[in-house]
Amino acid sequence: MSLALYVLDVPEFQPVVRAAEAAGLTTQHVGDYVELRTHEPEAVLRRDGAVIRAAVWHAALTGGLDGRIVSFTSDTLHLAKETG
Repeated sequence: MSLALYVLDVPEFQPVVRAAEAAGLTTQHVGDYVELRTHEPEAVLRRDGAVIRAAVWHAALTGGLDGRIVSFTSDTLHLAKETG
């Protein structure tokens, strides 16, 4: 099982996509969303350097998640695969 985050495929969320790519996630368009996926057990997206507005950063999970949230702060989003 892999870990995936889905964000709406609109320009406002492109900084989130870039942060996910910087964290090693791959991208694929799925309908109106961008699927950000990794086969690693965990992923940490970092807001610093990505110039992501606070409202967009805090809305990053609204498209859906295959996995679980380890922590979500104003600077990092730490995700992990679901276990057992």
